[in-house]
Amino acid sequence: MLFARSSALRTAARQGRNFSSTSTTRASAPEKASSAINDISKKAQELGGPALKRVEGLLGGYSEPIKYNFQVASNIAKQVYIAESLAPPTSVNSITSAYRHIYSKISDKTYWTQLLTKGTWKQVGIYAVEAYGIFTIGEMVGRRSLVGYKLDTSNHAHH
Repeated sequence: MLFARSSALRTAARQGRNFSSTSTTRASAPEKASSAINDISKKAQELGGPALKRVEGLLGGYSEPIKYNFQVASNIAKQVYIAESLAPPTSVNSITSAYRHIYSKISDKTYWTQLLTKGTWKQVGIYAVEAYGIFTIGEMVGRRSLVGYKLDTSNHAHH
């Protein structure tokens, strides 16, 4: 059975048929991604034009550097997306299998013992610190402050 398949594939290859993705498809993928992103950004500008102008007015002189930094960040993100061949998950099954794999590692006692004996606990610790740092930065951005939340205490009675 396996021999019959490989024979059929060789015959098809001799005839010039290609069953895999072609190089032209791979080459056009970055252009398709760029055009899709540009279309989305144009539609967003059309829909949010008046609100965007109001926000620019509120920002004053800060609007130009903010727009420039946003464009730089978006271009870097596009380049990373293309270079790393990133893509969103194509099915719910792939997402659930990833979480099942993580849960199986966490609940397996042999994984933790191997982690300690092989010395890879340092790497896992570094990943944990990185995750905590990203979480903390998100908290700071969400609070719009480095320390604590800004509270309105003018209506509170003092003891």
